[in-house]
Amino acid sequence: MTPTTAATAPATPPAPAPAAESVFVRIPALAAKYGAVNLAQGVFDHGPDRALLDALAALGDGTEHQYAPSAGHPLLRAALAGYLRLHEGTPIDPDTEVTVTVGATEALHCVIAALVSPGDEVVLVEPAYEQYAPAVHSAGGTTRALRLAGPDDRIDAAALARVVTPATRAVIVNTPWNPLGRSLDADEWRAVADLTRRGVVVVSDETYEHLNLDGTPHTGVLAAVADPELRVKISSVSKSFAATGWRIGWAVAGPELTRRIRAVHQFVTFCPPTPLQVAVAAVLRAPGTPAVLERRARDLRARVDGFVADLRAMGLPATAPGNGFFVLADVGEDAERWCDRTIAEARVAALPMSVFYADPPAAMATTVRFAVCKRQETLDEAVRRLRRHLT
Repeated sequence: MTPTTAATAPATPPAPAPAAESVFVRIPALAAKYGAVNLAQGVFDHGPDRALLDALAALGDGTEHQYAPSAGHPLLRAALAGYLRLHEGTPIDPDTEVTVTVGATEALHCVIAALVSPGDEVVLVEPAYEQYAPAVHSAGGTTRALRLAGPDDRIDAAALARVVTPATRAVIVNTPWNPLGRSLDADEWRAVADLTRRGVVVVSDETYEHLNLDGTPHTGVLAAVADPELRVKISSVSKSFAATGWRIGWAVAGPELTRRIRAVHQFVTFCPPTPLQVAVAAVLRAPGTPAVLERRARDLRARVDGFVADLRAMGLPATAPGNGFFVLADVGEDAERWCDRTIAEARVAALPMSVFYADPPAAMATTVRFAVCKRQETLDEAVRRLRRHLT
């Protein structure tokens, strides 16, 4: 592991609403057009764990099918507070510190809208998920990037501090990290948390928190930052429970910051689907849920390891993630061209790493990302198609 050789980028002005499609819209559409196996998007090709479906089926008629309180159903907020205390050792007040949203994406937008005013800056640590910059720009803010040049780079405290200005309001991190497949280590957390001494709020996207394939416990912002008004944890059931379509997410912050997040949320979606909130609450409270998540991580580990071995056998240097389900591979040529051609010719969709950067570093120009959150037979078919194409 090497210290970061990251480049810092100047602040970029707010952009108008983007005219181009999101890559997560364009690539799946191309995959559907060509009948390709879609390994570009982190969406499962199977249903969620039986526990979620059973909890949903157990609901009867009545009030659980009507509006819930905008901040979230009391059962789910209480279940989340208990779950966070159990898994992260942090006491959370469900009435004043938890907001339930329509997925982690809405949580992110509500958090940024609550924090950022025109003229404020937000630091993004790249590679960064494509939703981060638009959320900042829609609030009238600007972004500054700390760019990691490669998967072995680390967030360096001095480089991070150089990106921060008096206008910096927040920093957004993602741990476990999409697409790098690792979590922030202790030194990186210290570098990020140190920004709070300058009043910078740490917004941590932790949607892959239970997919620790290497067996290490999750360490997130609740443990790294002591002041609840200077930290926000964002997560959801989408990845951990293989339920991306349920759109149940949450933001956890101090009472004053939560009040502002809720003030935004109430005028965006008001509340997520009530039956799904109640079902998620039941699963989070179930004593068998930790074992379910451990089994899912073991299953993913086996699929990831097998897929990496297959790519390497085809001559594609691939890296197995320690967290999440994204496999990075060097295709030896421009990754964007390779992905477009492979969709049409091999009928397999992957994602170029360039989409995670405002200004992609040279080291990432030939790297693609495969989402391996699929059934084994789906991965086997993708391997067969790639093997025919490459040989």
